Amino acid sequence: MMRKNMRRGRFLWIMVAFASLCFAQGQPAQDDVGPIASALRNHDFAQALSLSQAALSRRPDDYRIWTLRGMATSGLGNGLQALTAYQHALKLAPAYLPALEGAAQTEFQLGQEAARPLLLKILAQRPDDTTTHAMLGVLEYKKKNCADAVDHFQKAAQTIDRQPEALTEYGTCLAALKRNQDAVAAFAQALALDPAKHEARYNLALAQWDAQLSEEALATLRPLIEATPAEEDALALAAEILESKGDTTRAIELLRTAILASPKSVAPYLQFATLSYDHASPQVGIDILNAGIGQLPDEPRLYLVRGVLLTQLGEFARAAEDFDRASRIDPQLSFLGVAEGLVKSQQHKSTEALAEFRAAVKAHPNDAFAQFLLAEALLEEGKPEGSPEYKEELEAATRAVKLDPHLVTAHDLLSGLYYENGQTDLSIEQSRAALALDANDQQAVYHLILALRKAGDKEQVATLLKRLVELRAHPQPDEAKKMRYRLYEPAVAGTPSLATP
Repeated sequence: MMRKNMRRGRFLWIMVAFASLCFAQGQPAQDDVGPIASALRNHDFAQALSLSQAALSRRPDDYRIWTLRGMATSGLGNGLQALTAYQHALKLAPAYLPALEGAAQTEFQLGQEAARPLLLKILAQRPDDTTTHAMLGVLEYKKKNCADAVDHFQKAAQTIDRQPEALTEYGTCLAALKRNQDAVAAFAQALALDPAKHEARYNLALAQWDAQLSEEALATLRPLIEATPAEEDALALAAEILESKGDTTRAIELLRTAILASPKSVAPYLQFATLSYDHASPQVGIDILNAGIGQLPDEPRLYLVRGVLLTQLGEFARAAEDFDRASRIDPQLSFLGVAEGLVKSQQHKSTEALAEFRAAVKAHPNDAFAQFLLAEALLEEGKPEGSPEYKEELEAATRAVKLDPHLVTAHDLLSGLYYENGQTDLSIEQSRAALALDANDQQAVYHLILALRKAGDKEQVATLLKRLVELRAHPQPDEAKKMRYRLYEPAVAGTPSLATP
């Protein structure tokens, strides 16, 4: 789920006051400088510009006057001309702080990366300048360098504490770094500054949920959910939180409200279908997707997901039709080839499934899941070690792990391959990698038992055998929770509901 971001604001220095201070300290008074600075203090930018033009005709190499001209031009709203003036001043005096500040501010407001070296030069002279740190924080945020952005934002606390846009970017980076409690504080501060801003409220709720404060998140979302009309994104997030708490009934109600509020938005249909899939209730999800297709007949993802649900019902022919329709609408749809392969695999058409997986990998070579499914399909072929198919299988599994180190099933598959070809150490390494991601992965435990037994490590094998027996005897809570309810078709058509088995 993508976090919303408010529009970035601008940070403004009081340039004239600082420039006047510079002139007073170590600069001889000049008749030309005083009147220009006075006009700027009075916000008479047109007069300041006129005076600077006259002054430059007499002293064209005075970097102070060029700097004041930049300020006057900026005040009149012409950033490019202001930048030209500041740049001329810096050619004459490269370290002149007011010109550096003016040029950096202007480049920043124009959205140019050229602001960065100027800001760093300012920090060399004023390492504790909070406004400079704030601007650098924004620039690092834009480049997704969150560690550096957070460092600058922290040093700019006194500047950004009244800037909801900067606080939002600060919070976003804190969340990206998994500093969830700190992110909650930043987003709460942003919301306090702008309590009517829906995005600010949504962001705080999402941060609270990331910090495992689900009740607080639901309370934060309540004004958005109860608004007329309700906020679609808020409804979807609340539904996700409620489902995570096991309250599927209320989650369904909120998703239905989201669909009714925004019938041409694809996200609620997809979320509802995913919930239906998780609860082994494909028909309810199909009915919702049918309604979505009625509203969005050219949305390929609706056909793709409906096809996946149809495979749960064993209706492979209809599923294939949906995959074909999705492909015709968007041939580049990433998961499409994979989904088609899944259908053919479930139909025991292994040759066709293998062809589909190979086509998916060719179309999307950096799709880790496609690589994994290709390796899995090749594994089912049972080709001997050393054969071209075996080599292809090993390469696909290895690539899947490299593309997505968090893909547990790929680690499991690769562990099994290494065990079969006698590479025991590598098998152990992959099994441990899988267990680091999922401590309850039975396949990883089993592979690790085999590999350690082969390596002669009897002590660890005994411990792992006890663990495997325990895992098989007690299903994990998450899986049990998913299957606790079954969605069913109610008496009133078109109204999805729930029932306990």
